[in-house]
Amino acid sequence: MDNSADELRAILSAFQQVAAASWPDLNPDMKSRTSRWSSASAAELRAELDGYLREVAPPKSNVRVMWKTGPKYVFGGCNELFAKDAGLARSELIGTDDFDKRLPWRHQAAKYRRDDETVVKTGKANLDIIERQESTAGEMTWVRAGKAPLKLADGTAFGMLAMYEIVDAATGRALFMKSMKNETATA
Repeated sequence: MDNSADELRAILSAFQQVAAASWPDLNPDMKSRTSRWSSASAAELRAELDGYLREVAPPKSNVRVMWKTGPKYVFGGCNELFAKDAGLARSELIGTDDFDKRLPWRHQAAKYRRDDETVVKTGKANLDIIERQESTAGEMTWVRAGKAPLKLADGTAFGMLAMYEIVDAATGRALFMKSMKNETATA
């Protein structure tokens, strides 16, 4: 992937926003490093992003990370775990979208597209999402997810970043019920 420094800053910023809200123990030093991003080169930012993508991999965690760029919401990058869930190599995912017939979640692509468009158009993150997703084996699994817009320095959103982890059925149901209770309380 060949991103500009501005795009990489946006990806790192969205990564930080989602990770801090849903997985605060991941990359605890990330917040202290953000002040350096404004003067870092694209190569330095790429190295930092690659480091964070490695840190969210097993055995430390099982968080999947990917980002899409608009207006067609094509995959701009991901970590190895996300590529494995997709059943493709990282390089095969770049430039495709959720409607690609090779992806196990293609039947949920319209819903994901609407979610992505909402995040980008509103410029607001959608954090601690609990939902079901189809695996490459055709099984439905529970996932805990978060999405944040990719914003340039001028505030223009050009895509979104998502992170998720697969949780067991009991945890998924409990988190889902908790989120429903929270939605009811705030409605």
